[in-house]
Amino acid sequence: MYVVFFWKEHLPYNLIMGQDVTEKIAENVFDETGWKEMVRAGEIAGHSLVYFQQIDSTNSRAMEMGLAGAHAGTVVFAESQTGGKGRLGKSWDSPAGSGLYFSIILRPALAIGDLSKITLAAGVALCRMVRRLYSFSPQIKWPNDLLVANRKCGGILVEADLRNQSAPLVILGIGLNVTTPSIDFPEELRESATSLQCHVDIPIRRKELLETVLVETDAVIGQFEQQGFADILKEWKKYDATLGRTLTWITADRQVVKGVSLGPDNEGKLHIKSGDGRVHEVISGDIRLASYP
Repeated sequence: MYVVFFWKEHLPYNLIMGQDVTEKIAENVFDETGWKEMVRAGEIAGHSLVYFQQIDSTNSRAMEMGLAGAHAGTVVFAESQTGGKGRLGKSWDSPAGSGLYFSIILRPALAIGDLSKITLAAGVALCRMVRRLYSFSPQIKWPNDLLVANRKCGGILVEADLRNQSAPLVILGIGLNVTTPSIDFPEELRESATSLQCHVDIPIRRKELLETVLVETDAVIGQFEQQGFADILKEWKKYDATLGRTLTWITADRQVVKGVSLGPDNEGKLHIKSGDGRVHEVISGDIRLASYP
């Protein structure tokens, strides 16, 4: 499935603000209303907040903390990451102070077979957030990319430890480009990446953004646990950037399949109809839209 499963030894962890956080936090980070108070309080939208100025990866740190017993709902946030993770081993560019890079520790009341669907559920939460705050509709490129104007604005990475099958540990990682100007993206990404501020006329406040993402994520995970996946999938399809479009699927063993997207099935697996009429079920691999590098 498109969830990455981690198998690690338990690691001790100091849950107070993180030992890697620098003593002096950049002043420009706290120009935003309420941001400094949020960090000092260690809480946001009912979630415990563990804040870092810079770490390797919020997902890696959240996994360590979860294995050490951190409570569900704990949010690990970093101003920048030196080893931000994307799907399929890709990296996530994380410039300091201009994005949201965070991971949520989850212990969801879901069957093991449903955990992979959290990726799609989180995509719905991000779209709800954008619509709620900025009154326009983004899109999702299956399974985990948030698109605005056909450019990548955010991404989702779900990882899990399944050694305790009755109470699996799930890490939901989210990266959002918030205020990055187009010119500040690496040259190779300027045609395919964007930030929310590039499409919004009012100044974006990251605290409000983070609060809203967490509220919407809580809502959609609760909906999933209590009502199942069907309505979430129905909503996800409204934001589907791939349906009916020509795309290329690069399989895990590097085979290339070109075809037209038929959208996801009831289990969230993408279906592609290739030129020879065959319908392929996509569980994992790299999906590239014809106009999206």
